[in-house]
Amino acid sequence: MYTDEEITAEININGNTNYITKSNLLSGSQIFAVGDSHTIFYHNSLQIHEHWLCVGKLPLTIYTLLQYGLNIYEVGNLLGNGHEKYNIKQNDYVIFYYGFNDIQKNIHKYSCHDYKNAITNLITNYVQYIVLLKHTYSIKPIISCIYPNPRPNALGQNNYGSYNDRQIYTIFANNILLDLCKKNSIPFLNIYDYITDNDGFIKQEHTADNIHLDYNNKLLRKYVEDIIYLFCE
Repeated sequence: MYTDEEITAEININGNTNYITKSNLLSGSQIFAVGDSHTIFYHNSLQIHEHWLCVGKLPLTIYTLLQYGLNIYEVGNLLGNGHEKYNIKQNDYVIFYYGFNDIQKNIHKYSCHDYKNAITNLITNYVQYIVLLKHTYSIKPIISCIYPNPRPNALGQNNYGSYNDRQIYTIFANNILLDLCKKNSIPFLNIYDYITDNDGFIKQEHTADNIHLDYNNKLLRKYVEDIIYLFCE
C-alpha cells in the first residue's frame, strides 16, 4: 500500500495515480472510469483508473459521444496521453460517466418544451451504444447515474434552465437509465440519493469545488469503490 506522500509524489510526476493503480481482481481485469469530468474522482485512486482528459475530440456529452462514434480503444488512446500501458483491454470493467453536461446545458437549451422525449431518446441511444461496445470489444460496462446540480456558488458554470428544471431532468434521466440497465443486464452505479441534498444540489460535505465529488474524501471513496467492487468478480 502506498503512503499519502508516495501518492502525492506520483501525481506530481505523472498527473494522477494511473501508473500505480491496480484493481487487484482475481481475473486480472482492471477497472476504468471513462467520460466527463466526474471521472476525476478517481484522480488519486489506487483501484480504479481515471480516464478523463479534455483533449481533441474527446466527447464530454452523450450527444458528442454518439456523434463521433469513437470505439473504446480510440477513447482509451486519447485519454492515455502517453500512458498506453493502462489503456482499456478485453475483459476490463469500464464505468461510463456521461449525461451531466447534457442535462446541465443542452436539454434545456434545445428541448425544454419536449424534454421527456429528448431525454428518453438520448439515454436510449446511449445505452444501446454501450451495449454495442460491450459486445464488440468484450468489455464489462458499468453505467453511472447522472450527478446532481452543482452548488449555487460553483464557479465556471454556464448552465441553462433553473436549478429545479435541471433537477427534474436529472431524476427523469436516471429513472430511464435504471430501467434500461436492468433490461440490458448492465450494473447501474446509482449513488444519486447518497450525494444529493434536500434541495437537489451535490452535498457540501461530498464536494471540494461545489461541482464534483471530493477525491480527497477517503470515506466517500471507500463508499463508492465498495459499491463498484460489488459489480466486479
